[in-house]
Amino acid sequence: MTNPFAASFAPPPGSVSGRFFLFHDAEGRILQTGCVATHDYDHQTPSPGVFKLEATADLWRDYVDLSGDAPAVRERPAIRGFDKTRILADDTDTATLRGLPSPCTVLVNGVAHTVDGGELALSCHLPIRLTVVIDAFPYLPFQEVVTCVSPSA
Repeated sequence: MTNPFAASFAPPPGSVSGRFFLFHDAEGRILQTGCVATHDYDHQTPSPGVFKLEATADLWRDYVDLSGDAPAVRERPAIRGFDKTRILADDTDTATLRGLPSPCTVLVNGVAHTVDGGELALSCHLPIRLTVVIDAFPYLPFQEVVTCVSPSA
């Protein structure tokens, strides 16, 4: 994947060439990106437990996929969101979030729940706001509010 900002960090034409690199952890989280003169590349040494990869990447949007034969920079997938964010507080109406990693931990108003099967369905019997937070790497962090309203509202 090409970083659209890489050109702004590249050495000017005709100057000493540079090499792009990144440091990542054992799960593929990108910790740092950089560009150095070719003769300095080998001097870029990561801390213990951190790995170097010659590549360009967006620090926040990308990750290093370690599932194949060679590490590859990929865009982090996004959780799409609930099918609706306003439901009736009648224990029947539901807001559904699909495409979750399975299993994953979901915080609902700060309380952790394990979700298996890639789908979360919320319903409620009282009017309330439910704040849903998911931090399941390599997915991008997710937060959305589902509002449960009185059926008579």
